[in-house]
Amino acid sequence: MTEDLRITSLVRDAYDKAAEQYDSAGQMIFHPLGKMIADTLELSPGERVLDIGCGRGACLFPIAHAVGPEGFVLGIDQAQGMVDACTADITARGVAGRARAELGNAQDFAFAEPFDAASAGMVLFLLPEAEKALSCAAAALRPGGRFAATTFPTENGRLAAGWESAEILSGVLAKYLPEGVDDPWQVVLGLGGPLAGEESTAAAFLTAGFSDVRIRHVPANSRFETIDDYLAWTRTVTTRVQWDLVPAERVAEATDEAREALRVLAGPDGSLEFSCPTRTVLAVR
Repeated sequence: MTEDLRITSLVRDAYDKAAEQYDSAGQMIFHPLGKMIADTLELSPGERVLDIGCGRGACLFPIAHAVGPEGFVLGIDQAQGMVDACTADITARGVAGRARAELGNAQDFAFAEPFDAASAGMVLFLLPEAEKALSCAAAALRPGGRFAATTFPTENGRLAAGWESAEILSGVLAKYLPEGVDDPWQVVLGLGGPLAGEESTAAAFLTAGFSDVRIRHVPANSRFETIDDYLAWTRTVTTRVQWDLVPAERVAEATDEAREALRVLAGPDGSLEFSCPTRTVLAVR
């Protein structure tokens, strides 16, 4: 198995397992970011929108609300668990007439009818070949169509200031991986990929066929009542890729060490607060 296929499989399996609890422990972070993406697109009633890596619908549902009963949003995701959970949510929320979720490869897709807009909330960095996803997104849009996406900002090959808790946890979990198992952290977050820097991100969008690329940094403030609340949340999002590689008999030990290491960020009341900056991109086809 190639490294790209290994990472894709790890991410897909992690999100399959986390689907029911995705971004639900403690403060939800990605759902507010999804609403921000919908707002960034400045959608009009009746528009058709593609949501790449839809997950549980953080972008999909605010988009469905913005396009109204006459519009439509299609979400694609490579994790069957996410598709199933999102489909159930679509039915429960009564928007089945304007929204649908289906299995789809974010790096290889095509549709006969063009979309007016597209979104990708905190997903592009997970892809081994993000350039392919950008090219597919550009091809799926009509001329003048808009694409909004969020990624992790990085500084010198590391996550930008504000994500210290993720760096601390990653450092702890890396020590508990079995011998011979490579740590996927750097690859999964795209820290060395085409979206690592602001300049390279803009270049990747332009190369894919977009123009008028605008990038801004937006904080996503969050707060967890306890460190354990935070650790529970990390098992419902991308960090689960690392957790799943820790041998079952060592998870308790790794949790104890992570809890102790994270105390440096905790407040006097034991809560964990951090500002999670994101790089938000708006591009026009």
